[in-house]
Amino acid sequence: MAQDKLKVLFVGDVEGRFDEIFTQVNAVNAKAGPFAAMLCVGRFFAPDGCSDALMPYLTSEKRISVPTYFITGDEDPGKGSTSLVDDIQDGGEVCKNLTFLGRAGAKRLPCGLSVAYLSGAYKPDKYALDAAFAGRRNAKTLAPHYISSDVDEIVRAARGGEDGEENEEFSLAGVDVLLTAEWGEKFDALLPDTMSHPLASATEDNLSPAVTRLATEVAARYHVAGTEGAYFAPPPYRNALHATRFYGLGKVGNAAGAKSLVAVAVTPTAQLALDAARTGARDGGDACTPCPYTYERPKPRVAEPEEDAEPEEDASTPAAAVGPAPRDHNAPKRHEDLPSGEWKCGMCGNVNRAHQQKQCHMKKCGAPREGDLELWRMQNMSFNGRGAKRDADGAIVNALGGVRGAGGGEGRVYSMMSKAEAEAAAAAAAAERAAAAEEEAAKRAKMTAKERTSLDV
Repeated sequence: MAQDKLKVLFVGDVEGRFDEIFTQVNAVNAKAGPFAAMLCVGRFFAPDGCSDALMPYLTSEKRISVPTYFITGDEDPGKGSTSLVDDIQDGGEVCKNLTFLGRAGAKRLPCGLSVAYLSGAYKPDKYALDAAFAGRRNAKTLAPHYISSDVDEIVRAARGGEDGEENEEFSLAGVDVLLTAEWGEKFDALLPDTMSHPLASATEDNLSPAVTRLATEVAARYHVAGTEGAYFAPPPYRNALHATRFYGLGKVGNAAGAKSLVAVAVTPTAQLALDAARTGARDGGDACTPCPYTYERPKPRVAEPEEDAEPEEDASTPAAAVGPAPRDHNAPKRHEDLPSGEWKCGMCGNVNRAHQQKQCHMKKCGAPREGDLELWRMQNMSFNGRGAKRDADGAIVNALGGVRGAGGGEGRVYSMMSKAEAEAAAAAAAAERAAAAEEEAAKRAKMTAKERTSLDV
């Protein structure tokens, strides 16, 4: 029995060009529809936070003809970019036929399509935090960066269904579409050296190791990502259950002409027989490649050079395809000056107004506007421990003074010192105390017996 296929649209970063994309899709749907769903990846809202272009659709003055589902990228909550979804961080309807999927998870859409999704961008110092320290507890705005527990939740939901319990259909058939804002690291592992790299013109590395994990552990028939502003559609690769087709999409209305809209026909996993899902690993035939995210390129065998042999240069050999420069995880933190005179804090990401030039206005931050942020952070590390601390290298973390800790006890503020510096500081402090004691004893010796008695009383 032939299975019914659903027509689905994939769209790259909308970035607030709502009228442009919805007008285009309305025309496409009238000509080649009906389409069951439109799935948008990357940055959905305008960089400046303005949502005026969406207002006619919110008031039903204009209509969206295709049910649209979207995730977000690294939109800046400080500019109000995510204000329309701050109250529905776990997903919900924005207006008729426009739905925010949520921060992270897996679910089945009303049309029958199953999707796994991850909103936000990868940031190393945020990713390792748990929900409490990442500011997720009672958060009033949608965080622009995801954390590791978000990825865990997606893997768990995609394997067990929405209720988190064992689900035979999900575990044997996987999901139809994986939606992420970013591309995964190692996506180019199988890229031939003779082929130009799709991200050769990229100025920074936005590739995510978290997306690599999702692409490896979630068996999706399609993986769609945005952010890079480039179009890339390699041959399908094998996953644990069947085959995955990756689409990296450009931004809507981009000047370079990178494709930002793709139409596909999908048979939902709900309609696939479970025995077919088990044997679907070869779906795609000979055109299927190994998974690039787990592929290890074999090392070439190098013949031992002859003695006194000079290396030969082969100008005809093409250089390997190169992408953006690797992300520098150890780059120093710096504030970012914004065009409007505002500045973005390099420690917490808060956007401060132009007149707030002394320090970050975020109450729990307070980073200075000028100076070395890393030095400031180390000088203001707060602990509630009683004794001196040591860092990973064994250097003493020396106490400078007492401040009230968050738990109600007497905390301490520590600065980083080497062992020799800490011992020298301790010796100097002891000498100072001894000198003060001697001075006090000399003063008492000069006093009369009556004066000493009155002082002791």
